[in-house]
Amino acid sequence: MSPLVRQFLETHGVAFSVVEHRPFISFEEAREILTLDPARMVKGLTFGLPDGLAIVALRAGDRADYKRIADGLRMRRADLKLAAPDEVLASLDMEAGGMVPLPINGARVLVDRQVLVLDEIICGSGRNTATLVIPAEAWLSVAAAEIGDFSRQA
Repeated sequence: MSPLVRQFLETHGVAFSVVEHRPFISFEEAREILTLDPARMVKGLTFGLPDGLAIVALRAGDRADYKRIADGLRMRRADLKLAAPDEVLASLDMEAGGMVPLPINGARVLVDRQVLVLDEIICGSGRNTATLVIPAEAWLSVAAAEIGDFSRQA
């Protein structure tokens, strides 16, 4: 688990549990490796902005709607680019396959409305060898999230 993520959650008094496992990056790998409910898995897509990073939280089985994400970030679709993994690691202390939708170091957090139906979320921990399980209400209370429609359901 990322020390920055642990510190953020503990500082904000968020209850969470951590499940350690072998490394994975994709939702398909997560479904094979984890015994947790895939319907509660949330992925974070990270985008570079002129003034930092944005993390968009989607249910892991849903597809991103890049036009809606660009609109939510108030930018043109043509300018929307995924952040480079080294930039994400340097700024957020998060590896590919381990994204946590939290405002670490000022990152903007956008949450797809479909995620709001979950009572508990399963997401990255900053590392691709551990997964967080967090009550959704506790996560949303500290995520400083902008809610919108950012996905196309699978």
